[in-house]
Amino acid sequence: MAIRVSVRLHTVLRRKTPDGIVDRLELELPSGATVQSLLDAADIPLSGDALLLVVNGRIVKPEHVLAEGDEIRLVPAMSGG
Repeated sequence: MAIRVSVRLHTVLRRKTPDGIVDRLELELPSGATVQSLLDAADIPLSGDALLLVVNGRIVKPEHVLAEGDEIRLVPAMSGG
């Protein structure tokens, strides 16, 4: 059984396509998929704390199990001076 989730890509994660900039993805993943599975399927690397993972408004860890209809935001961590 599969689930469908919506992914919002922020700042540098947006993708340039022939149709313009893509900042949202709709993905179908296997039931039991985790945020890490989503990152792997979307070819988005996760290195340390460089990416804030937000599911339905809550910060989660990569091993968080996703459910049908979840809304995921992937926000690159920013540093400043």
